[in-house]
Amino acid sequence: MTDRDVTPDDSLLKQIFTTNHPRTISILLQDWDKCVFKAVFPPDREDCHSVCVVRLEAENENENENENLKNFTTIVALQKIAATILPELVSQPLQVGKAKNAQGRMFQFSVTGFIEGDLLQDVWQQLSADEQSSVVADLVQGLEKLHSVRLSDNRVQEILVETLLEEGDDVLKTLQQPGIFGGPHTGFLSDGSALLGSIMERRKLKKTFCSMEPMNISQDVRIQSRFDELGSIVINRSDIDNWPGEAVFCHNDLNPGNLVLQKGTSSRGTFEYKLAGIIDWELAGFYPASYELDLQDTHLGANQHVTFYLLLKEQMKTIVPRSTSQVALLQAMELIFESQQRVLSDGTNIPAHIRKRLMEHSRVARDDDPYVGWTRKSEDGPFPEYSSSAFQGLEDDVVEEMVARRKSKAK
Repeated sequence: MTDRDVTPDDSLLKQIFTTNHPRTISILLQDWDKCVFKAVFPPDREDCHSVCVVRLEAENENENENENLKNFTTIVALQKIAATILPELVSQPLQVGKAKNAQGRMFQFSVTGFIEGDLLQDVWQQLSADEQSSVVADLVQGLEKLHSVRLSDNRVQEILVETLLEEGDDVLKTLQQPGIFGGPHTGFLSDGSALLGSIMERRKLKKTFCSMEPMNISQDVRIQSRFDELGSIVINRSDIDNWPGEAVFCHNDLNPGNLVLQKGTSSRGTFEYKLAGIIDWELAGFYPASYELDLQDTHLGANQHVTFYLLLKEQMKTIVPRSTSQVALLQAMELIFESQQRVLSDGTNIPAHIRKRLMEHSRVARDDDPYVGWTRKSEDGPFPEYSSSAFQGLEDDVVEEMVARRKSKAK
């Protein structure tokens, strides 16, 4: 922590918790503009939330830097929607508002109940094969319920109105327009072309890795990788136009750090891990289901649990419709992301090199079916998954090597 990192001082705590003050707080994440902390209250607290998670995000004098704050309450609203659909897995937001610290700096804040348990990323390798399959099956069952919900649904619109009323009419009017889809991380979009543009924008680098241009007569779109072996694809205009109508509620960040497990007694009388919570709804929104399916490929390499990725993709593909438009979105996202990763791994980008080495170690290859993603052949033998310490060693080795390369290049 540095002196500039956001800290929940007494002024903030008194404004957030006006009647009951936390007995202890512990910082989960903080930087110059944000802080996430856990607040623990005395056990005799009147309500049932003895432990809460509080998110703070600072307002800035520069209006451009406040763009993310416009999404703060929308993210809270999306978590409320999720908690309505999956009350057993998603904690209902308890409070949202604004507060000033002792120096007069204004913050937006949200308070949510804390889900006790272990993060999947910390215990995955302790689970038996049956437990792993059961956890993923429960997760996909929850996703299927999320995917049954659309932005135009009455209950969704009611929650948005209740939560966003103070944000102004413009925000609500946008979300109430027919054909609107998307979410805070891409912006809310009016057509499929805007989704493609957002995907390209989020992957943008200083170096060009692929191009996207409309074809003159048909208005179909060609995406061309700068790497010949990755090739190009043409997406039909009719498929692009179908994406808004296929948009369903998605979490979009189902990595092992956002899934909470609890150990309990099974029907067989043994202690087993079960899925207990899905957290971090910052990337949530309304997208074609294939958008969320493809994002799992981008998480591969961010942690050592390749077996979780393989299991999740295997089961997720069964709940994503196999329309030509969903296939086209998968193919477009794959080409854009893999082209970007190729540029990054040709340089000294640390995450790209970690991903590349992890995939080489795991002996995975891209399947011809875009719904499958990365897979491995049964004849490759036992799966060589990294332990936590070995994966940390891999990360350390890559960091050391890339730093040395950068220093050498700078001479």
